Amino acid sequence: MKREYWNNLAAGYEDEIFSVLANDRKKLIAKLVKKYGSPAKTVNDFGCGIGHFLPLLSANFGKVNAIDISYKFITRAKKKYKHLSNIEYTTADLSKDGLRLEKTHFAMSVNMLIMPSLSVRLRILDCLAKHILKNGHLLLAAPSLESAMLTDFRLLEWNLRNGISPSSATRASFGKPKKSDSQYLRQGIVPIDGVQTKHYLKEEIATLLESRKMKITDICKIEYPWTSEFASPPKWMKKPEPWDWLVVAKKTG
Repeated sequence: MKREYWNNLAAGYEDEIFSVLANDRKKLIAKLVKKYGSPAKTVNDFGCGIGHFLPLLSANFGKVNAIDISYKFITRAKKKYKHLSNIEYTTADLSKDGLRLEKTHFAMSVNMLIMPSLSVRLRILDCLAKHILKNGHLLLAAPSLESAMLTDFRLLEWNLRNGISPSSATRASFGKPKKSDSQYLRQGIVPIDGVQTKHYLKEEIATLLESRKMKITDICKIEYPWTSEFASPPKWMKKPEPWDWLVVAKKTG
C-alpha cells in the first residue's frame, strides 16, 4: 500500500474520509461490538485511521491494538485518546509478508479493504485472518457493489424524471466510458470521488472469508441516507437507500 497517500490525508481526514461511525444511524457496529466484547478479551482495530472506533472498543475490551499504515493517523489518534489507557498503537503495512502482531479474540476492519489491487487486498485479508484466535471473530464492513449499481440507477432515473431522453440521460449520468471502466467494473472497482475503490458482492465476501476458515455469523446492511451519495437528492428518492455490507465471521480453524 502507499503509506504517503494516507499520510497526506491525515490533516483533512474528517473532510476526505466518509465516517461510517457517524452515519451508522442504527448503531449496528456498536451493538455488535458490545455483543462480542468482554473485559477479558483483546481486539485489533485494523486500519484504525484517526481512531473513530477506539472509545467504543476501549469501553468493551480489556486491550485494544490500534493499527494503521499511516504514522500521522496514529499520531493523531494517540494524542486524542491519550486518556484511554488500554490502547496500544502500531504503525504497520498489513500487506507486507512476515508481519507479526498480537493474535486477538476480536478484530475490526471498517472500509479498509478497498484498494484496487487484488494482490494487496488478498495479502491483507490473509493477515487479518492470521491474527485472530481460534473461535475469535472478525467484524468487517465493506462497500457494497449492489449499492453502487443502485446509486448509478438512481442517477439515471433522476435524469429521466427531469425529461431527458434515455440516450442523453445515460451520457449525462455517466459521461463517456473509458477503456478501463469495463475491466475495473468486472472486479467490483467503482470510483468514489475519482478514487478507484473496491466494492463487494455479499456472496464474494462469504467466499473470501470461508476460504480462510471463517464462518459468517452475522450479516446485514449499514444503510445511509441518499445525501451520502448526492448533495441535494430529490424528495422522491427514498428507500431503498445505499448501504455498506456489515459482516461478523467466526474463526473456525
